Amino acid sequence: MPGRPDRGPRRIDRERPPAKPYRTGVQSAGEGPPRPSPAPEEPPLSKIRSVVWGYQQTAALMAAYSLGVFTEIHKRPQVAADVARHCGADPRGMEILLEAIVSLGFLHRHGSTYVLPRDFAPFLVPGADGDATGMIDMAFDLYPAWGDLARGVREGKPRFPLTSEALLEGDPERVRRYIRAVHTSSREAARRLPDLAPLLPGSTLLDVGGGSGIFSAEYARRTQNLKAILLDLPPTLDVARDILTAEGCEDLVEFSPGDYRSDPFPPADTILLSNLLQTESEENVLQILRKAWLALPPGGTLLVNGVMGEENGAPSRETSFFSLMMFVLFEQSRAWSAERISDWLAQERFGVRAVRALGAPFASKLILATRLE
Repeated sequence: MPGRPDRGPRRIDRERPPAKPYRTGVQSAGEGPPRPSPAPEEPPLSKIRSVVWGYQQTAALMAAYSLGVFTEIHKRPQVAADVARHCGADPRGMEILLEAIVSLGFLHRHGSTYVLPRDFAPFLVPGADGDATGMIDMAFDLYPAWGDLARGVREGKPRFPLTSEALLEGDPERVRRYIRAVHTSSREAARRLPDLAPLLPGSTLLDVGGGSGIFSAEYARRTQNLKAILLDLPPTLDVARDILTAEGCEDLVEFSPGDYRSDPFPPADTILLSNLLQTESEENVLQILRKAWLALPPGGTLLVNGVMGEENGAPSRETSFFSLMMFVLFEQSRAWSAERISDWLAQERFGVRAVRALGAPFASKLILATRLE
């Protein structure tokens, strides 16, 4: 090579391992732990803009669902003009909407043909196997309530009340949408509880305020000869029967009409309070725990499942917004922390055995407690 003196043949040190390729953020041995490069901060205006305009994504998804877009494309992949014709929509508007949904990842486009990914079908297509569209139906009820949040905060009242009185005296379809929404979001969580807290074969489980009954049904499916009892309001039990019948597990659960706030609990070996305490005030929580203590035998098990906030430190986005959702729906409710609930359990003569996280994507935790003498 010009300009380079001839140094002769290169000597290879066979005892020295070859150098590793350079990787960003990775140091050589002996230099300490890797120092990851910090993620660039989002500019303030960009962050504000993404939050302010975040409702547009929700509106686009709800519009596509309402127009029947996902049902049509689930039948067969289609071009925008065909989707517009089948949904009775304007072709230009439909094409623009479909492109927006593609950008969100809920549809794929191959050339000019739109395809619904198989994994999304149960969540976006009514009647699909494992139909989980209840949360989208509920979103139509909640959308205006969130828009009126400032008034709710000013007055201290829920904008879409779901108290016992509202469920008993309100629109039956509103009850159905609510129960289906909770069922949708609880199905996967219900499959995890029996692994975290298995029950004894032949024992009795009381599922208090269990909504669709998916938790007690899943326990009954996984526990031999389990007697599972669902205690809830009559309108809720009507919906629960329909949901469990559609999923082929209505025979796994006994239905017991009652109001957990005012009625005593029937005796059971295990009592499950799933997604319940987060809807109640501290006074109501203590009353519910007292009734659970009376219904359990000494050594009986109490399971408390739900989203639980942080007692100290900065709140997570998921738990803080869940508490805000509880404010929109219920009076005096919030995502109580596991520490606070554990203190209440000790006050009401329960011994806490463990607190276990359900794991991603859930922010829920499960508290296992024992009824003391």
